[in-house]
Amino acid sequence: MNTGISFLFLCRKMYFDGYTPSNERIYTNANYISLCSLARELISRRGNEGFALYFKENQYLIDLWAAHFILEFGHPNACMKAQALEVINRYAHMPYKVKLAQEEKDWLREHGYV
Repeated sequence: MNTGISFLFLCRKMYFDGYTPSNERIYTNANYISLCSLARELISRRGNEGFALYFKENQYLIDLWAAHFILEFGHPNACMKAQALEVINRYAHMPYKVKLAQEEKDWLREHGYV
């Protein structure tokens, strides 16, 4: 299967399994490790700009996963970093996804973005 499609389907699986990018309990999960590997490969192949196209896909938190992975693996320039943080901040202020919003707020604070 294509790496990009695998990334999308694994984001979908993580969504339905209840995992989110800022939830530390997933960091040892095999699917999370696979998702990280796919993200690294896609960033390496497509560059930050190509991978950042996932910022436009908000179904199954794909944009949020992409934002976290760009910041973690992509070594983004200031503009790309701002775009990724914009995605994360959008989720951090969602009134109808309280748990997810709190996880993102905590992540932003822990990483010095607030």
